[in-house]
Order: sequence, then C-alpha cells, then structure tokens
Amino acid sequence: MRNKVLDKILKYDKFSFARNTTYGLGGFAKTAYYPQTEQEAIDIFDYLKDTGENFKIIGNGSNILAAENGFNGSVICTKCLKDISKNDNGLYCLSGTTVRELLNFCKKNSLGGVEYLAGIPATLGGLALMNGGINSNHIEENILSVRIYDGKIKDLSSENCNFKIKHSIMRDINCVVLGVNLSLSAVPRESVENEIRNYLALRHNQPKGKSCGCVFKNPVGLSAGKLIEDAGLKNYRIGGAIVSEKHANFIINENATSSDVYKLIQLIKEKVYIKYGVKLEEEVVYIGDFNDFNG
Repeated sequence: MRNKVLDKILKYDKFSFARNTTYGLGGFAKTAYYPQTEQEAIDIFDYLKDTGENFKIIGNGSNILAAENGFNGSVICTKCLKDISKNDNGLYCLSGTTVRELLNFCKKNSLGGVEYLAGIPATLGGLALMNGGINSNHIEENILSVRIYDGKIKDLSSENCNFKIKHSIMRDINCVVLGVNLSLSAVPRESVENEIRNYLALRHNQPKGKSCGCVFKNPVGLSAGKLIEDAGLKNYRIGGAIVSEKHANFIINENATSSDVYKLIQLIKEKVYIKYGVKLEEEVVYIGDFNDFNG
C-alpha cells in the first residue's frame, strides 16, 4: 500500500545540490521527493524512516553548504508544498510557501507585519526552522504555532518552539515542518507595499553573488561581520571562496568548491577566536561529509 502511495509522489533521481542551493555548490543525493500535500510529506517521511534510508529535508536551499561528494541518501524537498489560507488568527502557510508568495498574498489582502522578510530567498518552513529574519525582526514574532511531523502530527506553540538566535527546537529533532500559523494585522495595502519597498531598499546594498547570506550568527551584543572585518579578513580568499568586501559575514562563491568555502569558514572561526576569544557559530547548515577538510 505504501509503495502505491509513493508512486504518486513527484520524485527525481540524482538530486543536484549545486542546482538547488543559493551557494550553487555540492554534489548529488540519490533521490529527491517533492511532496505537494501534508499527507504526502508524512508518507515520505514515514517511508524513509521505516526503511532506514538516510535523508535530509530542505526548502529553498538558502542556508546549505553541501559537500562535493554529495550525500549518501535521499532528500525531501518541500518547495512544492505550497498553500496560504486565512484562519481566525491570521494565516496558515504550508512550509514550501516562499517569502515572495507570502508577501504577494499580504499585499492583495491588506495584511501587515511580515514586511521585514522582503528579499529573503527562503520558504516559511526554513524560516521557522532557523528563526530567520533580519537583525531587528525574526519570524518568531509572528509565529503562533508550527505544525510538524515526527511520527505524529504536532502543533507546537511559539513558546514550545524554543526560539533562539537563528535556532528552533525543530533543528534538534528529526521532523518535517508541515506548516506555520502566522499572526498578522489588517493594514492598508499601500502601507504594506511601502514597507516592503523600504525593506527591499535596505537589502539592496547587500553583497551580490552566490552565497548563503550571513554565514555566522551574531554573538550576543556583537556583530559577526564586524569581528571578521576587524580581524583583517575582508577580501580574504581560499580558492574561489572570498570574504565579501561589502559585508564580511558573507562568503561569496566565485567559482569555488564546497571545500574552499568550508576551509574559509574554519579559518575565519580560528582567526576571530585567536584575536577576540569569541567562538563564532555558523548559521549555514552542512550536508555531506566535510571530515576530510578538518585539518
């Protein structure tokens, strides 16, 4: 029965991380499954777990660095899991809904409160998982609950998500994020559009090129980018990976390999720790084996 259900689910062999991450780097996974409904996501999760298959769950791939030798397993890609519906408290968004799709819905329906997400190339599931946002605003402020599946469907209240800086409890458990309940406010459409333009303008000066955005979390009371800059690492390069001149917390892929980026990340951590005694913690999520580059 389960195989008959899975036969109806969109899947592709030889999933390319290079083509499905904003870094544009990495090898292949064996198979990728693309659920289009919550039930399909549940069926795939159960199937892979029951068979003992290694698997990773990704959305838009905006915070991932995959190894060149790929990943020995499968991928559940939630980017086709899309829908937005109104409820009594705000909106329920399936996890593959993108920021662009959410903001377009908000404009059409005169709903405000998440304009600060403008320009972030992420899905709602990924944002909830990483507590994404910008320096002064993070998605936890708008989340009422997150629906996950870890063998059972669970609706986690915002308090139970254990949100921290670029972290949530969903990163600590083996689960798939199904959807997110958001709290929003009724505001004039013109106001929503103006706020979106303002936030897009703020992001306009961010570094261009292939990257994962900010590589490191900001330590409490400090700026990771400032620490890296003051350590003299702007424009520092390993192979095709370079620390951005515009913002030192960005590593740009200029014909790099995954190992170039990984080695540069480790060097930055070492140099900042030696100079300031501060241990930088990555936002970027590693997929695959980087053990060969730990030396």
